[in-house]
Amino acid sequence: MKNKHYILPIFIGLSLALGLVLGRQLANFYIPKPPPPVPMPITDIDTMQENPYKVKLNRLIDYIEEDYVDKVNTDSIVDLTINSILRKLDPHSTYISKSDIQEVAETMSGKFVGVGISFYIYKDTIAVIKPIEGSDAMHKGIRFGDRILIAGKDTLFKKHLNTDKIKNILKGEMGSKVDLTIYRKSKDSLFKIGIERKFIPIKSIDCFYKVNDTLGYIRMNRFAETTNDEFASALKALEKEGINSLILDLRNNSGGFLNVGIQIADEFLAKDKMIVFTKNNRKEIEETYSTAGGLFENKPIFVLVNENSASASEIVAGALQDNDRGVIVGRRTFGKGLVQSEMPLPDGSAVRLTTARYYTPTGRSIQKPYNLRHQRRSFQIDNATVPDSLKFTTPKGKIVYGGGGIYPDVYVPVDMKPETYMVNEVLNSGLTNFFLFEYLDSHPSQNHKPQKSYFIGGYKVPKEMLNAFSKFLKERKINIDFKRNSNDISKYLKANLAEIWFNDNVAGLIRNQGDFYIESCLHYYKQKHPKNGTENPTKVVRRKAKKPIKRV
Repeated sequence: MKNKHYILPIFIGLSLALGLVLGRQLANFYIPKPPPPVPMPITDIDTMQENPYKVKLNRLIDYIEEDYVDKVNTDSIVDLTINSILRKLDPHSTYISKSDIQEVAETMSGKFVGVGISFYIYKDTIAVIKPIEGSDAMHKGIRFGDRILIAGKDTLFKKHLNTDKIKNILKGEMGSKVDLTIYRKSKDSLFKIGIERKFIPIKSIDCFYKVNDTLGYIRMNRFAETTNDEFASALKALEKEGINSLILDLRNNSGGFLNVGIQIADEFLAKDKMIVFTKNNRKEIEETYSTAGGLFENKPIFVLVNENSASASEIVAGALQDNDRGVIVGRRTFGKGLVQSEMPLPDGSAVRLTTARYYTPTGRSIQKPYNLRHQRRSFQIDNATVPDSLKFTTPKGKIVYGGGGIYPDVYVPVDMKPETYMVNEVLNSGLTNFFLFEYLDSHPSQNHKPQKSYFIGGYKVPKEMLNAFSKFLKERKINIDFKRNSNDISKYLKANLAEIWFNDNVAGLIRNQGDFYIESCLHYYKQKHPKNGTENPTKVVRRKAKKPIKRV
């Protein structure tokens, strides 16, 4: 196996071992031009009179295909043309090629069909990080460090395989089976296991845990079809442990389905509170209101946001803020207030076209002007300098601000030190995960899972491991002051160990230790609730989502 001094393609997380990526085989969907000697039919003349631009574009593609000096892939020209047109409209209208449609659909559906492992392409072999919970791979005993050498009739080692090819091999139909030939390094043994392909969830909830006796924490990474069910399950588990207040972490959540954002907001609002309204190019307005029986009505709620919280995240934060519900903590959000509708094209591709703008209940447009998008760093608001046109008032008299994005109730400033920024970039880049795999794989004596309670409260990353990580980074010409940043480095390594040894909930708890956003919530909560508690949770009734009211 040939060593490399760079990180090989890494395929981590819950979309691991998945995804069939097809080749680009888009069919032509323009109208063929008539043969030159034949006069243009009357119907074509009528079409040109009705919309000459469509005919002009179709005719240009025909000319290129038939008469251009070199052979040209007209499919790529069509893709380029569509992308160019959409870019002229706005930054969010996008083209989804036929080859990408399946992966996009899987991500938003919240599940895929696969063997159920997370892995690295390590040197020239597929190396298992861990089996995914509930998968057949977990039931059959596949474990950390196993090398997958053969899948069915496909040899996977000593080949130039990329992630797409591996996904093509490991994916298949629901219930289909594949025989995996595995080498287990820890026992120097070779064996074969038959694995059944099943639906594997792509989780929207990264982690959830108790912060203290009464305060729970849930981190949500996007708004997919399964998100509300995942949220309800996590919240129910936390309430069984006694929590009656909640931190909902939407940092770096770029959004997803509009209706799912509405469902999540609805869980926190009493009946008949406006959640959001949209306005299209025909000036039609759709207003959406909350329904009865939300899972967490009238209980303390904090929502964490930052400059990368967008779209549906902003709907939730704006709805709660404008209804005087909960506390928004963090920094001004991204400012993406445009609704996209996915529209299919004849060849199996699609476009996501902006079809409306959405507004918070007080009438604030969430959309930030495009020319301000480069200003990613957030800022404090001086009330005296904000024009009246950007000030809005909630039903209880609180001043909230327009101008794009959602400005928080409790502001968390950015650490502007370049070194801090670089350290965070390195620790969040996936290098720590890859290092730990390589380290534990070559130091099996240190790959022993301790008791969870001891790990959370008492385990410290060994100096040998820290020294090895420092060497690992220096070999890649990444220089970090380990002495000054030892606490952050140790915390991230420990969190990544928790992912390997335990689960995402333990990893999230470790990673959030000392998090200033969460500390701000605790400080605010203690001021408002000195006894650190509220009334006991009440029984709730699930209900069907109420249809939005459309007004013209």
